[in-house]
Amino acid sequence: MESAPAPECALEVTLERAELTAEDVAAFIAIEKSAEGLRTFSAMTEESEVRESIETETVQFIKVADKPIGSITYVRATPEHAHVSGLVVRPEYRRQSIGRRAMEMVLESLKSVPIIDLVTHPENTRAIALYESLGFQKGAVRDDYFGDGEPHITMVLRH
Repeated sequence: MESAPAPECALEVTLERAELTAEDVAAFIAIEKSAEGLRTFSAMTEESEVRESIETETVQFIKVADKPIGSITYVRATPEHAHVSGLVVRPEYRRQSIGRRAMEMVLESLKSVPIIDLVTHPENTRAIALYESLGFQKGAVRDDYFGDGEPHITMVLRH
């Protein structure tokens, strides 16, 4: 059975790099808290942790009509490897292909990187379907990946 093509995002999505400002840190935490409480998502809500992420990774706000409605975070660990460490879209904007569009934009910027990986919860079937549709393949399941007692699955994209 052939799967249906992924829907196009009807909204104009842009990415804007987060800065180490009080406003950006607060906006990032608010986005993370919008998904807090889900077993399949480990929210980053401590200001020190957010500041460290902005300093050491590429943290981009996903924006619609210049409003931050999500975030995507990644790091280029080596010239051959990048790791997508976070993708979250506010609940009221989900199921509109916004996360897909953000991933496509990041993957385009990383197209010269041979290996891109990420982790997600094995029960996060929507995320797994998204990542597989973008070419990621399932890897190992690791128990207690974030120290929260929850397993996570590694997914890898090889160019």
